[in-house]
Amino acid sequence: MKIDRLQAFSDGVFAILLTLLVLDFKLPNYKIGHLGQAVIAQWPILAAYMLSFFYVGTLWLFHHDYFAKIKRTNWQLNILNLILLFAITLINYPTSLLSEAVAQRNLADIRFAFTSYALWRW
Repeated sequence: MKIDRLQAFSDGVFAILLTLLVLDFKLPNYKIGHLGQAVIAQWPILAAYMLSFFYVGTLWLFHHDYFAKIKRTNWQLNILNLILLFAITLINYPTSLLSEAVAQRNLADIRFAFTSYALWRW
């Protein structure tokens, strides 16, 4: 496999992941005349989205710079790249846990969600 093909595949995975992060946004339930309040109440979803978007974006930039220095690939690099991409795509789940726990304001759930998010990033 050529390095350009591997990088294009990786870029596609990053692009899809960044797109999927926004799927946590749903139209809020609200009473007529109170849409603004309902949207503001969704701040945990926006905060988790921003945190994850910029984290994944930073990973993509590092990934891109790393692959700009590689001249050829082999099966070991391909496998390592797949494992890396798999690990990165798991961010959707702890991001959803985090936004939901913060929105519900349950301290035990917030601790668990932050721990899950932190362990994922490790």
